[in-house]
Amino acid sequence: MRYLIILLFITLSCKETSRDSVAHKKENVSIDIKKDSIRSKGKFDTIKTVLRNDTLVFQLENVSLYFVNGVNDCWKNIQIKDLKNNRLIEVNTPKEVCFEKNNIADFSPNKKYLLLHAIEKGELSDGDSVKEIEKYNCIFLDIGNVVLSKKNNDLFCSGEWIDQDKWMVDEEESYEAKELFEN
Repeated sequence: MRYLIILLFITLSCKETSRDSVAHKKENVSIDIKKDSIRSKGKFDTIKTVLRNDTLVFQLENVSLYFVNGVNDCWKNIQIKDLKNNRLIEVNTPKEVCFEKNNIADFSPNKKYLLLHAIEKGELSDGDSVKEIEKYNCIFLDIGNVVLSKKNNDLFCSGEWIDQDKWMVDEEESYEAKELFEN
């Protein structure tokens, strides 16, 4: 009888431990999901995107970004409207490029910087035929100071925003946003 009670006690203890373990794992999973949801929800909910005719608009908290003169989903000019002072500022963009449509992930987490997808279009002639070519570059926009970085290309453009305003190219190469605008 004594062994039966001990065996019963051990069996019940193991079941409770298993239930506690499963409940604890579920709790951890839901917490992780909530953290990710909060992080992305805050970022995505504060940026609205509107496409009107040939103009793409990103509405942030204090400014609106206007991509104007769009042809075939590539825009030639960028304007920033300061919503507090109701002032429209033209960004001095390179004339040889147009900008492809951005997505929300192109904004830095603090929404002060934007990765721009710049396309240079041209023609290549070999004497007999003419071929249209495109070259992809990325340019960064400092939204508050209305400043563009130099053109970047290749691996540099495939990075991602981390922290509030850090551009990470890979695990060994990252830049504070301010560094992107130094010559």
